[in-house]
Amino acid sequence: MIARRKQDWGELGPAMRALPNARWRAFVEFYLLENPGHGAQTNAARRAGFGHARTSPLNMAKIATRLMRDERMQAAIAEEARKLLRGGAPEAVKALQNLVRNPEHKDHARGIQMVLNRVDPEITRHDMNIVHRVIDPDQEELEELRACRALGTPREKLLELFGGNGLARLELLEAADTERRAASAKVIEGEVLEAPNEV
Repeated sequence: MIARRKQDWGELGPAMRALPNARWRAFVEFYLLENPGHGAQTNAARRAGFGHARTSPLNMAKIATRLMRDERMQAAIAEEARKLLRGGAPEAVKALQNLVRNPEHKDHARGIQMVLNRVDPEITRHDMNIVHRVIDPDQEELEELRACRALGTPREKLLELFGGNGLARLELLEAADTERRAASAKVIEGEVLEAPNEV
């Protein structure tokens, strides 16, 4: 395996390369190393070489603010911050392992659950069977009429439920349906004859 040359180490991402010069890139690096809070941007600008020895803190703050408002700078900071976050993954893993190994820790159970969720995630399956039924409204009303009759509902109540014209229409439909069923259920009477055995 060939060792990488020193100038290839830690190649810059596209957002860092898009910055105007090395001072801007230095600002990103110093800003990410600064402790967050009041003065972090100004300190990063001063350390990166912006301003000069006699630049007042107020003017340095203005320079830092202008740098931070530049979209190229914002993209470069985000790009480098993601790299730092990924680089911190081993520390996070070690911290999680320490938590899991300490049964007295208040988040011990949550730590175990986090590890299990990532190592062997639960799989949830949903089976859905969708049945489409096309219901004939007339047949549905006929079924309701027959159910009411089976319960012994008086005619006055049927008139109230279906209306005068509605009940008359349903009774006509019911008579036609009864005739149709009777016609399809007719039995043909006849005699079964046995065929003579051929010799």
